Amino acid sequence: MNNHQLQDIMSKEQLRQAQDSKRRLSRRRVLMTGIIAFRNHQSTVPCQVRDLTDAGAHLRCDTVVHVPHHFDLIIEMDGLEAACEVAWRKDKDIGVQFLQPPARTATRRKQIVNPLGPQTAPTLRRKRPA
Repeated sequence: MNNHQLQDIMSKEQLRQAQDSKRRLSRRRVLMTGIIAFRNHQSTVPCQVRDLTDAGAHLRCDTVVHVPHHFDLIIEMDGLEAACEVAWRKDKDIGVQFLQPPARTATRRKQIVNPLGPQTAPTLRRKRPA
């Protein structure tokens, strides 16, 4: 192996490490419900969004199903929709890259959490008849 080939290998390794480092920094671990939509949204497959970046996402389907190479990912809780291309597949997991930045849409669902106040604190005691 000559010096030039060694430099090429080193450059490729350094590039890969830089990309891995960049990817790790911008990746957010999430657990959201998503919808894989294809055939003009006539066919859908539910999924879990496990990781999310500006460039793509890691999805997990409940079953091993055939998902086309191109589809739309819809995250209802955040009101996001993105055209995706499959980057990798492994069992029930799918890695996708966004073909364009995700578009904001009207949220279709909202999560509402009402706090319990001290006056409504749960108790294990039985209520006595009045």
